Amino acid sequence: MAGAPRKKMVGRYEVGWTIGHGSFGKVKFAVDADTGVPVAMKVLDKATILNYRMLQQVAAPPSPSLDPSTLSSSH
Repeated sequence: MAGAPRKKMVGRYEVGWTIGHGSFGKVKFAVDADTGVPVAMKVLDKATILNYRMLQQVAAPPSPSLDPSTLSSSH
């Protein structure tokens, strides 16, 4: 019996479709499961990050300027 498709959760975010891609990974549409606020989530390719020796930049604490609560939608 087929049920509803399982939702992919990453932390408190429900991850949807790919909205873009680049050299280091993809950008996915996601929704904060607690608030319902839509966000863009960058998903980095692990092999590329290791190849370019960027682990320090990726593993560093996020910048306060990137805190989702401080971002506004202008579109």
